[in-house]
Amino acid sequence: MHAEPALDAQPVTEWLLVGAAPDTPPAVRALLELGVTHVLDCRTPRPVPPPAAVCPDLMWHSAPTADDGASRGADWYAACVSFAELAAREEGARLYCHCAAGVNRSPAAAYAILRARGWEPATARDRILTRRPQARPLYFEDAERCLRELGLAEQESP
Repeated sequence: MHAEPALDAQPVTEWLLVGAAPDTPPAVRALLELGVTHVLDCRTPRPVPPPAAVCPDLMWHSAPTADDGASRGADWYAACVSFAELAAREEGARLYCHCAAGVNRSPAAAYAILRARGWEPATARDRILTRRPQARPLYFEDAERCLRELGLAEQESP
């Protein structure tokens, strides 16, 4: 019988990781061992703060959204990108972006973050899907539309 890993996460870039919720003390310890300094929680709000939210060594931010297939909305993507930019300004920072399973919402947030940082759509998409094979691009088109609305991604050429 194999033990479950403490943390289900993969690096997308040197400073950005994507995965499932770190809802146990061993998972939070694994984040710290990976050098994570910032956590972007893309789940719906929790009735009790998750362990990463109360860890004094992590800057935690909630960007709550349901995994319901509807548009996340430009404000949600803007909040994710804003928190990522805050993290990126700190030397040595590493950002962990997660939702419940690391399949839909956190990959979409990671896609938006990469796109806002100048990555081409196909490159951002391929990097996320290669590094986190269980990720699904359910919200990538939504992210692209919202980022264009926010002026954070270029318009498609006709």
